[in-house]
Amino acid sequence: MSREAIENLTLDLEEMRKLAGSAQRSRVQQMLAIDIRKLETDIQRQRDLLAAQAASSEQTVARPVQTSVPGDVRRYQVELKEYAWDQSDKFIKIFVTVNGVQQVPEDNVNVEFTENSFQLVISDLNNKDYIFVVNNLLNSIDAEKSYRRVKSDMVAIYLAKQGPAKWAHLTLTAKRLQDLKDERMSDGKKATSDDPSAGLMNIMQQLYESGDPETKRMINKAWHESHSKQKMPTLE
Repeated sequence: MSREAIENLTLDLEEMRKLAGSAQRSRVQQMLAIDIRKLETDIQRQRDLLAAQAASSEQTVARPVQTSVPGDVRRYQVELKEYAWDQSDKFIKIFVTVNGVQQVPEDNVNVEFTENSFQLVISDLNNKDYIFVVNNLLNSIDAEKSYRRVKSDMVAIYLAKQGPAKWAHLTLTAKRLQDLKDERMSDGKKATSDDPSAGLMNIMQQLYESGDPETKRMINKAWHESHSKQKMPTLE
C-alpha cells in the first residue's frame, strides 16, 4: 500500500472520529468505535509494512541489470496476501503461493524471523520483489529453529513452536477480531429478542464489515434510503 493510500485511510479515520463524537445513540457509538479500532489497526499495519519494505530496500545491494533495451530496468514490490496455514505439535506451517519462485536462486528467497513475527522477501522474480509480512503472532516462536523451503510455485515457512499447544489463530489480531465477532453475535441475538430492529441493524453491520467493496456500497445505499425514510443512523 502506498503512502497516499495510508493518508486516505487516515482521513477516513478522522471523519469517523468526528461522526463518533456527534453520534447520540449508544449503539451507533459502539459500532463506530469498533470501526475506528479496525482502521487504526489497519493503518498501523500498513505503516509497519512500509517501514519493513524500506528497511529491506536499504539492505539490498544494487546491481546492474543486463538488458538489450536501453535504460534501466526497475523492479517494483508486490505485497503477497494470500496464504494457507496448518500446524503440527512442533511447527506452524505457512504456505505462500508464488508462481515461478523455484526459478530464482536460493539466496533470493529470504525469511527474517523474530519471536513474534516473520517477513518473507523474494528478490528479482520476473523483475519484481515479493514481500509477505505477518506480525503479532498468536504465540511466541523459536526464531533460531524456524526455516523455509522453496517448492514448485510455493514457499513453505515453518515456524518452530515453543510448546505443543494448538493455535486457534495465526495472529493475535485474528483472535481479537474473532472475539469481537463472537461478542457482537451474542449481543445481536439478545438485541433481536429485545428489539427486532436493533437485531437487524447488528446483522447488517456484520455483513458490512465482512463484505467486499460492492457489498458495502449496496448496504450503504440501503441504509441511506432507510435513513431518508425513517431517520435511522447510517453505517458511515
